[in-house]
Amino acid sequence: MSNQEQIKLIADYLLKKWYLLLAGLIIGVLIGLVIFLRKPPVYSSSISFVLSTDSRPNTGIVNIASQLGFDGITSNPDNIFSGENIIELFKSRKLISAALLSEADTAKHVTLLNLIAQKQFPQKYASAGSFGKNPDKFSTAQRDLYRQIITRTGSSFTVFKKDKKLIIYIITATSTDPDIAYHTSKLVLDQTSRYFIETKTKISATSVRLLQHEADSLAGVLSRVYSSTASMSDQTFNLNPAFSVQRSGMMFNQAKAAAFAAAYAEVMRNLEIAKINLQKETPLYRVIDDPELPLLPIRQNLIKYLFISSCVGLFLIAVLLSALQLKTQHRNNPVNS
Repeated sequence: MSNQEQIKLIADYLLKKWYLLLAGLIIGVLIGLVIFLRKPPVYSSSISFVLSTDSRPNTGIVNIASQLGFDGITSNPDNIFSGENIIELFKSRKLISAALLSEADTAKHVTLLNLIAQKQFPQKYASAGSFGKNPDKFSTAQRDLYRQIITRTGSSFTVFKKDKKLIIYIITATSTDPDIAYHTSKLVLDQTSRYFIETKTKISATSVRLLQHEADSLAGVLSRVYSSTASMSDQTFNLNPAFSVQRSGMMFNQAKAAAFAAAYAEVMRNLEIAKINLQKETPLYRVIDDPELPLLPIRQNLIKYLFISSCVGLFLIAVLLSALQLKTQHRNNPVNS
């Protein structure tokens, strides 16, 4: 018997057993309905935000640092935030860990890690105990649960750009618990933006700190020189002009004070320029739309569940009947088959 004949024979057999196919279809629909009703609701928390990754020239910082002999700190590192790298930054284990160790409830000082463990891993949490804020001090049981929560948290949110030409991003966290979804999106965004801004402004901030330290040192030296000059002036007050050589120390201190005052004025000028440049180089970060509690559950598509489950039920019954028909043919016609 040819393949075409076998296919025709099976098709005719399935048509005769239409009531079984209908039963499989109905069973599939019922199973899909049960799955839909028993499935817990899913909550979604989305935040749209602006995060500028444009590189700005730091010529002013380079000039200031070179004047003070700090050229090494102004070397331009590779821009790890170019292109779509910022999206991958959100998924890094370091930043997910930082978000988990942040406080979700500031009033009760409950971290996101403890919140997730309590609600999604109650048995393991009961045996492992409450988590602190130092992963190095976690017990073996806590460390295993901690790693499991990091993996789950990393897969529970997505980050994407609305348009390649725009600098607007959207982070969306989903969970069966509205509080977990809400705090995950907020804390992951908070930790990532903080790390991003600190890294982008590291060179400029270092220059400001060095200049501020230099200004404070010069201010201290200048204050001591002025005090010393005043003390010498008191000692030589109304001195006989024939003994003017005793004024030489005061005159030398006055010259030192003038030199230090000029240096201090220059450093202060450069410090103000450095602060302005730091402000210019700080990336633009603003939250546009925030989620609001209580979160509403995502509306599931009942028709989709029923359609898929009915197709699966119908397919399985058809396959079973076809297999039985082929087995019957093989038994009745062993030579021809």
